[in-house]
Amino acid sequence: MNRHRSPSPALALARKRLAFGILAFAASLSILSVKLVGLSTLTPDKQPSTEQVRSEHPVQRGDIIDRNGRLLATSIVSRALVAWPPQIDDVEVVAAQLAGALPWLSFEEIRQRLSLSRKFVFVARRLTPQDQKAVLDLGLPGIGLKPEDMRIYPYGRLTAHVVGRTKPSDAGPVGNAGAEQRFNAILSDPAQSVQLSMDIRIQHILREELARAMEYFSAIGAAGLVLDIRTGEVQAMVSLPDFDPNRQASMDETQANRASLLVAEMGSTFKLLTLATALDQGISSLTSRFDATTPIRAFGHRIGDYRGQNRVLSAAEVIIHSSNIGAAQIAEKIGATVFRDYLDKLGLMSRPALELPEVGHPIVPRTWRPLTTMTVGFGHGLSVSPLQTAAAIGALANDGVAVPVTLLRRAAPAQVQRVFSPETSDKMRWMMRQVVLRGSGSRADNASYPVGGKTGTAEKVVNGRYDRSKRLSSFVGVFPIAEPRYSIFIMLDEPKARKETFGFATAAWNAVPVAGAVIPRVGPILNLPTAGPDSDAWMQDIVPEPFLSQLFTDGEA
Repeated sequence: MNRHRSPSPALALARKRLAFGILAFAASLSILSVKLVGLSTLTPDKQPSTEQVRSEHPVQRGDIIDRNGRLLATSIVSRALVAWPPQIDDVEVVAAQLAGALPWLSFEEIRQRLSLSRKFVFVARRLTPQDQKAVLDLGLPGIGLKPEDMRIYPYGRLTAHVVGRTKPSDAGPVGNAGAEQRFNAILSDPAQSVQLSMDIRIQHILREELARAMEYFSAIGAAGLVLDIRTGEVQAMVSLPDFDPNRQASMDETQANRASLLVAEMGSTFKLLTLATALDQGISSLTSRFDATTPIRAFGHRIGDYRGQNRVLSAAEVIIHSSNIGAAQIAEKIGATVFRDYLDKLGLMSRPALELPEVGHPIVPRTWRPLTTMTVGFGHGLSVSPLQTAAAIGALANDGVAVPVTLLRRAAPAQVQRVFSPETSDKMRWMMRQVVLRGSGSRADNASYPVGGKTGTAEKVVNGRYDRSKRLSSFVGVFPIAEPRYSIFIMLDEPKARKETFGFATAAWNAVPVAGAVIPRVGPILNLPTAGPDSDAWMQDIVPEPFLSQLFTDGEA
């Protein structure tokens, strides 16, 4: 037997096809590797030039990068399975052969595509090199491969809701969610790129801690934000459950962006805004007294406290003990017209102008009755998004200045609006710090980056009625509270009580510890200086020690 005879024509053809598949796969990896290496080494102030983009991207769509140049979305050249139906003699046989070579495609789906009365049809897209080889090996007349863009998301689920995804079309990928959809016109030019404000490192930390808490407390969902309150830049935005944008499967409604699209009553976090408005208008001071001895009856409704103090409270204690009774009385003194004006300036009465298609409209009462003013005062009756809440509390700490939120990197906001006086802002920063030092926010504190904030636990509305078994637990905070720079929002959707939480499922036990875990981890990334031993000395200038006894009448001072 001649062991050195020439290979058969069939074997030679198979080898050529295998070599083609390997070369195509290697080329795709090379393009992606060059992009990843090049973009990941960009400094924050250096974006790829138009010439660089043109030379590195022989594709039809531009890239999306994070604030430090890390690649969040890019395109490589892939292959689509195409057919010329008039050239196919037996559709049933060809469909069966293709279904056997590509088991992820059903025979019926292929048969229907091949049966269309068209000269040319797409059968399947985003074929892997292995898929391409399997098709070529069949050697079927009327069947071929067509080069096309394939959109790649290197971080997958981590950036899903912000970056979004695309859907294939004859003209190339088209954005149909997130930043991909919002900036579709720009990204359709491969010479253009979009730089987002988010930092992938902070995004990773936030998602990791939220996912851990969501699992531990058996919650059905979670959301979180880290927002630069001076520039309005969203540094991180996480929503769980999420999805893999690299897969073309349809999204479930539970995968919607809870951070920006979900609107709900935010509960006691609103009490900060109520007191701030009263202080700003001179209607109340921190020492003003409000009778929370018993629940109040207002317009046929009962307003009571969760674990009430059953005594007269100072305005400061209304916040510390999260008294619905006290907050309702403060809001009543403010009045509907003034209160609504402040809420409007804070951006809580209209849809935020964030650069995403998935942004919710707040649910504002059609008729604003006196009872509405009282219930909104403690966080019921007005539904807003986590994004709006984080921005509003951020304005409260940002010297009283509201800054429009953005997903684009920018050095300074285009426009701002003063809502509260600097004096009111200082008092509310002091108040938020007291909530952490004395109240329900204690598990958010850390030695390196002191935080101030407020918890909120709101019952969800189901079929028009409040359901006590379904809660949204949230914490909104600002850090470092001495020189505020960032706001953080943490929310768990329907968390369950655990033995370790002594049967409680309120925000102090589940949402607050998440913030306490995130802040020390992101502080160094944000280049924040660590606090010294006198980190709370600034509070003496706001409320000197001797005056604490006038604010806290239960002996806590």
